[in-house]
Amino acid sequence: MTDPFIVHTPEQLTPENIAQNFVEMYTDFPKLKEPVNMFIHGARGSGKSIMLRSLEMPVQRLLNPDNPNDLPFFAVHVPIKRSFFTNPEYLRLKGWKGTAIGEHLLTVYTLQHIFTALQETGAVPSQDFVQTLSEMWEDCGGKHQIDEIKSASSYQELARFFSRENGRVRQYYIRLTDTDESPIYGGALASFADLLLPTAQMIEKDSMWGSNTPICLMIDDADNLTELMQKVLNSWISTRAAQFICFKVTTQLGYKTYKTIDNRIIESPHDFSEINIGRVYTSNKENFAKRIRAIIEKRLKNSGIDTSPEDFFPLDEKQEARRLQILQDLSSGKTEKHISLRGSGPSRSRDLAQRYAIPALMRELSSGKSTHTYSYAGLQSLTDLSSGVVRWFLEPAGQMYNEVKSNQTTDQPGCIPVGIQDAEIHKWSKAFREKLTVDPGGDELVDSDASLQTEGHNKEAYEELGNLLDSIGLLCREKLLDRTASEQRVFSFALTDFPNKRLNEILHLGVRLGYLQKSDLASKSIAGGRRPRYILSRRLGPHYRLDVSGYAAHLTVTAGDLMLALSDPRAFVLARLKKDKDATQQESFDLGDGQ
Repeated sequence: MTDPFIVHTPEQLTPENIAQNFVEMYTDFPKLKEPVNMFIHGARGSGKSIMLRSLEMPVQRLLNPDNPNDLPFFAVHVPIKRSFFTNPEYLRLKGWKGTAIGEHLLTVYTLQHIFTALQETGAVPSQDFVQTLSEMWEDCGGKHQIDEIKSASSYQELARFFSRENGRVRQYYIRLTDTDESPIYGGALASFADLLLPTAQMIEKDSMWGSNTPICLMIDDADNLTELMQKVLNSWISTRAAQFICFKVTTQLGYKTYKTIDNRIIESPHDFSEINIGRVYTSNKENFAKRIRAIIEKRLKNSGIDTSPEDFFPLDEKQEARRLQILQDLSSGKTEKHISLRGSGPSRSRDLAQRYAIPALMRELSSGKSTHTYSYAGLQSLTDLSSGVVRWFLEPAGQMYNEVKSNQTTDQPGCIPVGIQDAEIHKWSKAFREKLTVDPGGDELVDSDASLQTEGHNKEAYEELGNLLDSIGLLCREKLLDRTASEQRVFSFALTDFPNKRLNEILHLGVRLGYLQKSDLASKSIAGGRRPRYILSRRLGPHYRLDVSGYAAHLTVTAGDLMLALSDPRAFVLARLKKDKDATQQESFDLGDGQ
């Protein structure tokens, strides 16, 4: 029996695998299926790579067998692998040499993947195509290699030639001497204009799927490129040659520059459109919940499990019954048992009930009179905890499944018991926080952020980020436990001023690693712009014992507050609680004095 929640890397998946488990994930991104340039940002595991690979011709033909050649473009997946592009030798060249050789490397790497994709379609290059390609290569300075190209009788052989050229270029970088005057690369120097674009034009003209169908280069994990190579890629995008080549570029929120090699800036919407998956799913949880349910339903069915997602991940029925009772109490005006607000709170009983029912339940369970702890089990709760990242649903679900399977040897499990759900959820949440205490050079943390390259992300930065998360998490817990607080479901914070350089680096690191999601918030207290709001990943909710079902408000903090949080979470929490208490007492005094 197969594990329905197994997570493969995009390279491990066959077109059949993708088509079998495919669920439409980009109805929110209509331009994804249009031949236009697009940047797609999102945390690792948010589904960017699978989204792109689902656009490849073999997958589209399986999904649409009646119209196999009805394609908006010929999609080519170009993974920017960390193991190749983050090698330190690529940082050795600067200036025009670094740009010229970097563009050559990116060109031949891209052509290798184009020809591999063409080979998979069953197409065979014409003799005229091979002849013209060899002539263009000769014009780029590769005269001594043209016979190797001319002898190619398949796209596979052309892909092999360009793969070998990748190796030759890397050898050049490795063998550079530590002098200011490094010799220029002795082989061909290809570029977008000299080789990549005219090759795409030939393919578009002779393609089996009809003319007027451009190539779409899906540059995956582009923040693994060096900054010089990112400038090269931006220069390609700036040519606006989308009738022949368009680009879908994914990043893990670490793309360093939008400048071209001549220091122009590519801009949206003229040069490209842009989407941040995390922000889309944060602002529309309902759509994400529907997609997760569809994914799980299909995976269960493909594994021979005839159970609905809700039944496979049952919630704690006793806890749910108590939540509904508290909800009924609050809705009917019986509030004194659960809350005693200092302020007026929501005006409508329904809003009041929705906002305070779960905090009241969590306080009840933490009072010491109950032997039961709050359960995060259930499909909806697991969806909330995944924070818009598909992999963050599948990975803990797979651990739960394996735990159940280890205790039985026959049929597929009919459900994941609540106890196993909770045990795995708490381990998974705790492990996420504890990754920040691991040496940044360790395998575990590198695996959690496959594209981290920015200088300064050292052990101290990870410790400061951990302190920041602890500070906000502990303060949110204190708010939740306070039955007198008007806002108890707090899960985010907004800055009232601008962060300094160090704080900004830590906040950005948190966003990069998926611990925080960033959005803008209109400032009501300070004129002249918008201030950022940062939302804790709900994956941290069980670790800090917070309500992950939603949030009604955000903390307002200054940059000075957060600088204290970076070093001393306890001092931050105590100072903030005293500040809030003093503000409440002053408000009560002002109201009494006014009467």
